[in-house]
Amino acid sequence: MTETEKEIESTCPECDGTGQDRAMHPVRLGEKNEFRPCAKCGGSGKIKEAAN
Repeated sequence: MTETEKEIESTCPECDGTGQDRAMHPVRLGEKNEFRPCAKCGGSGKIKEAAN
């Protein structure tokens, strides 16, 4: 018998679920803010982990 693994989707701990890179700086008036996705979740804000 093979046991099927289930995946749990949880909030990414690297970006706290925002999907943005933490290195983003505050934007000053007139500056354009560039979206940089989180390296761990790829910008989704969620990560999939195998349930035990």
